Amino acid sequence: MSQTFTDANLVTWEAFSSGGRFGLSIRPKVIFHCLTDPAVAPRFVEMEGDEADAEHAIHQSSVDQLRALLSQSKVLE
Repeated sequence: MSQTFTDANLVTWEAFSSGGRFGLSIRPKVIFHCLTDPAVAPRFVEMEGDEADAEHAIHQSSVDQLRALLSQSKVLE
């Protein structure tokens, strides 16, 4: 499941977890997808643990914590 939030610039993002390389549960990612402007490239941060840990982190994080993760994210290529 995803979590939707608005950043400091009033841009709406969707955060969701994804498996690691080749869909494995090692080094999962939190993916950020811009809902305000679909032309903005998706972003990601790698998490420790497995995909369930990444999912838990998304749903237990406050909006400020999600914004902090977004600020640390890299463009998904």
